Amino acid sequence: MYIRVSEIPGGGLDVFASRGKASIPHVLEGMDPAPLREVRLVDADLLLTFEGGDIWIEGSFEAGGEGVCDRCSDPVTLRLAKAFQTFLTPKSRDRAPAGSVELHEEDLDVGYYDGTGVETNDILWEQVALELPMRVVCSEACRGICPACGKNRNLEECSCVAGEAKGSFEILKNLKGKKE
Repeated sequence: MYIRVSEIPGGGLDVFASRGKASIPHVLEGMDPAPLREVRLVDADLLLTFEGGDIWIEGSFEAGGEGVCDRCSDPVTLRLAKAFQTFLTPKSRDRAPAGSVELHEEDLDVGYYDGTGVETNDILWEQVALELPMRVVCSEACRGICPACGKNRNLEECSCVAGEAKGSFEILKNLKGKKE
């Protein structure tokens, strides 16, 4: 949903209050939710304020995701939520040369826009992507699948001894011996 800076009133623009909450489930369409299979935006708030050429953004979202546990392959449902603030400045604004700028923590929430408006879906995509987990696990206590017998160790015990499973590269040891 593209918002022009001319559409932002002096008191700010509540995007979903003015455009309708019905658009929220469609905001993440086309986004790659890896490592999850699917991510749906459940609720979102986004307030845009325009001041001196800069856009101040305050927002929050709640999303639900589905994936597969990296340890045991069971289905996993996750809830993602975040409140955020960011600041956009026009790309055309003069900036100091990169070599002479020292970044501070507050500078990490600064972005750039084309000077005429901002795509709100991109802002939410970025914030949701930052909340996606690196690894999906059903629980921190998940014991995973036994590499030797393939049993789900969360559901049943196996009688395999640790270190008993052959590694993926075990066959290469045999090849080296045959070559000599």
